[in-house]
Amino acid sequence: MSQVLDLPVRATPLLGDAPTPDEVPAGAPVDDVVVVFERNVPVAGGSFHARVAHGPARPGDARVAELTGVWAVPGRRRRDRIRRALAALESSAATAGFARLQVAVDPARTDALALLRERRFTLVTTPDEPSSEVELEKRLA
Repeated sequence: MSQVLDLPVRATPLLGDAPTPDEVPAGAPVDDVVVVFERNVPVAGGSFHARVAHGPARPGDARVAELTGVWAVPGRRRRDRIRRALAALESSAATAGFARLQVAVDPARTDALALLRERRFTLVTTPDEPSSEVELEKRLA
């Protein structure tokens, strides 16, 4: 049996610039870390943070979270631990008021791309060069 630990985080100088008060609903986390434990051992996890908009905010702009640092312990993959971590992160981001969750992936990571597509992430950009990353996003609303 596995357990999920969800650690909402407030922005600090170590995590980057804090969004302005207009960008964050009162009490909503701007970052979150999720760790999945199995028999008290961390086996998978991930995090998201608020994506800072470049330029002035426009009316109707949706809050976007960037998925980062998704991982699983080698030998523990393909056991739904990553799926549990992603589900918890998606739920937390939606609860925090984010409209979309975005992630950048190395196109050579076909396992990661397949998992994200299974979780209903859609392709946003394709790589311009073989070393470029592919961007995917999921609408949370």
